[in-house]
Amino acid sequence: MSWDSKTDYCGLAVANKLVIKGSNMNRSGQYLRKAGRSGAICATKPFGVTDAPSCEYTIKKAHSFADGDIKLGQVTTVDGKRYALESFTYSTGADEEPTFSGVAKEIEATTDGTDRMFDVPAFDISPEEEAEIQMSAATVSGSGCEVTKSVLTGASSVKPHTVNGVPVASDVTMGYLEVALTILQSSSTDPTVTPGTGWDLSAPLTCNDPDADYPEWTCTLSKPLSYHVAQANS
Repeated sequence: MSWDSKTDYCGLAVANKLVIKGSNMNRSGQYLRKAGRSGAICATKPFGVTDAPSCEYTIKKAHSFADGDIKLGQVTTVDGKRYALESFTYSTGADEEPTFSGVAKEIEATTDGTDRMFDVPAFDISPEEEAEIQMSAATVSGSGCEVTKSVLTGASSVKPHTVNGVPVASDVTMGYLEVALTILQSSSTDPTVTPGTGWDLSAPLTCNDPDADYPEWTCTLSKPLSYHVAQANS
């Protein structure tokens, strides 16, 4: 790693389109302290050092991810360590630079662990500063009602199985998508949100109506992902 060469632990970068701009190794470890007869510490041991890195990306040019281009549980190998993609987030907003990020988790060094992954459906990313409802998760209606922010999250649960704190096997479960919407209301008509095919309204419309400002509504749409079995080697 260096100033000019950032580490893509999540494996999400797309050449000349989605560019890694920074990462955090998020390395942690455990430290055992045992008390002796007098109550003083008589034995110590550091163990179980693992990484849970996060990555940030810049959207340089528009790009279309095909169905399955992003797989939750997909493994990227960096310096001999293997990292499974646990989640990603793509955020768009009115008059805001779009952002893209990912989170991975260190798993076993060998390929003996899970071969389960969750395919993310096709979607587009763009450097344009405008809010878009990703993956046709919902339609919003109502005179004077505008979507001003939309955040797509694909998430799963990467579960390392450890011995002495070190991953020796793993599994990936509970893959799902979420789209969180923020809606500006500039008239007397409240917004209506209709979920798209396969989507549920997992967090209902709720309104924040402050003094000297327009009302703002938020809600969340969710959709489960099905898994497929294919060896997750990078």
